[in-house]
Amino acid sequence: MSNLLIPKLPGYATEDPTARRTTHTKTLGFFQGQRYVRPSFEEAEVDGVNTQKSAGSMNQQDTWPAAAHMKIPTESADEFTPSYVALDGKVLRFDAYLKEDVPESPEEGFRIRKFTLYYFLVDDSIRVSEQRQENSGLAQGTFLKRHRVPRTTAGSGAVATGSGFVSWDDFNVGQEVVIYGRPMLVVDCDAFTREFLTAKGVSVPDPQSIPNDPYFMRRKAAEEKIPLKVFDDRRQRFLQYNRKVLRFYVQWDDRERLYGERRPFVLHFYLEDDTVEVCEVHLPNDGRDQFPKLLRRQKLPLDSRSGLQDIGSAPTRHYTDADFHVGDKVNVFGRVFLIYDCDDFTKHHYATKYGITHFPNLTDRIKTPMVDIPQREVPPPTGFGSDEDSLGSIYNLVPKQPKRDEAKLMEFAGKTLRFLARFESPRAKEDVDRKFIIAFWLADDTLSVFEPPLSNSGIIGGKFLERCEQINTQTGERFTFIDFVVGETVVVNSFEFRIIDCDKFTQTYIDSKGQVIRSQLYSTSLVDIMKNLQKRYEEAKEQLRSAFHVMDQDHSGNITHAEFIQSLNQLHFDIVLEEAEALLWWFDPDFKGYISYAEFCDAIVRSDKFPQFLLNWERKKRAGTLSGRSSSVLASPQPPAVPWRV
Repeated sequence: MSNLLIPKLPGYATEDPTARRTTHTKTLGFFQGQRYVRPSFEEAEVDGVNTQKSAGSMNQQDTWPAAAHMKIPTESADEFTPSYVALDGKVLRFDAYLKEDVPESPEEGFRIRKFTLYYFLVDDSIRVSEQRQENSGLAQGTFLKRHRVPRTTAGSGAVATGSGFVSWDDFNVGQEVVIYGRPMLVVDCDAFTREFLTAKGVSVPDPQSIPNDPYFMRRKAAEEKIPLKVFDDRRQRFLQYNRKVLRFYVQWDDRERLYGERRPFVLHFYLEDDTVEVCEVHLPNDGRDQFPKLLRRQKLPLDSRSGLQDIGSAPTRHYTDADFHVGDKVNVFGRVFLIYDCDDFTKHHYATKYGITHFPNLTDRIKTPMVDIPQREVPPPTGFGSDEDSLGSIYNLVPKQPKRDEAKLMEFAGKTLRFLARFESPRAKEDVDRKFIIAFWLADDTLSVFEPPLSNSGIIGGKFLERCEQINTQTGERFTFIDFVVGETVVVNSFEFRIIDCDKFTQTYIDSKGQVIRSQLYSTSLVDIMKNLQKRYEEAKEQLRSAFHVMDQDHSGNITHAEFIQSLNQLHFDIVLEEAEALLWWFDPDFKGYISYAEFCDAIVRSDKFPQFLLNWERKKRAGTLSGRSSSVLASPQPPAVPWRV
């Protein structure tokens, strides 16, 4: 009949009963512009016509996702949201574990494997991820990729039950889920999963604990016994602690041994590499060689004795900054040191890093009791030389020459106080008329006694006492000029003298109590000044030229009369302006108020004619025939500035 060609005209349509039907029932539809899965499977609308579904299509309902059977709540009856849109991204999360037997290992009978189960509501698919455990030896991570899991029986020979796929109602806390024959016990879920199951009317128990794995517990206990190696970044420590050193003051008490003593040391701990050095502290006259260090910089082992006894074995632990505390003892290769103090930086380091703020003060504990130093007794003079010479042999093994007051020697060189004296208690008639001159030298406080010869006295005059230092028996110290007073007595070398007179200079010096004008001590004549300047000019002309340049304070090329007198004072010629009027006339013939370098050199060159000029000048001054301005015009205008030419 199939070979018959029957036109497809109305009334001629026939149905071939042998033909196989290949059409499929529509399960998707459109409503208000949205695609959705049909909720009812008894009837389906095909091209606007309701058709009855076959029995075969009705049997496939159990294989469709559970989301197709869910009724999605909407805000109003008119609004519609398809299930795959409402459930997109909604995932149920469960924590579970699997107790897996390990028959091939003698160390463990079973192991506990921890999993996280993800149930995707949109398509009822499941993904299983195993939580990572350190050094487990298993390829952990994704245990089961996402797909729909059929219901199977537990055991190694898992068989599908034929009751469909694992659904969300198969999961709950405390409930066992079989995934391809592996029974996993659910122990917990997240907050969203708990709210979802509660909304579906499922009672969710409280979370349960996962039992410990015996193998991991034994291994953890073994690892705790082994000290972990701390990673040490030397570069970082160098940048952080370079040039930062902890300083401890320590003491080594070795008095238990023969000739032992207590010795102070300084212990340095370098934070950058945990090395230690011990430096010696040398005391005055300790009798020890000047070695700088007792221990060079190196790591200090905590148990150095065992490390030294075992040949070839290195110490396992060394000193760190946490091992040093004030009051503790440090073993440095058999020598025990007591830490009694530290510096401020060390205290700040411990307060910042370890919170230690109390540092006991043990300084008094390590101090040696003070012993009174015996006073050195000065023996009496030996009789050779002065008292300073005798003291020099006491203070030094090789006596040194006593130091002198050079400033005093230069100031009072050649200046002597002279006193006239006689015996206070003559021992014989011949001694009644004897006179003595006591000379006291101001430069070095020495004195001498001279007896002038007296005609027909029967006594040879001359030196009565050589110039030397004498001790005043009344004061116990050396004689000074204030010990000599006219009318009083003085004992010199066991002879008692009464001072009856002194010269004019001595009287002036004593009346002023030593404060005498320098010009009285260094009175120099004008002729001597010219001779000295001529001598300087002949010996060193360049120095004299430099001296003239120094005299010219305003650098005008000329020197005023005041500058000239001031320069003579600097050359130790103590002369005042009134006494130097003749000298100014000699250097400045026109008496114009200033002296040029040419006039200065010319006056020195012809200085041999100065004595005759001085006599003529004094004669004219007495006669009042001096021509030119008076020397009182010292405040004359400054000399004209001229270029410096020599």
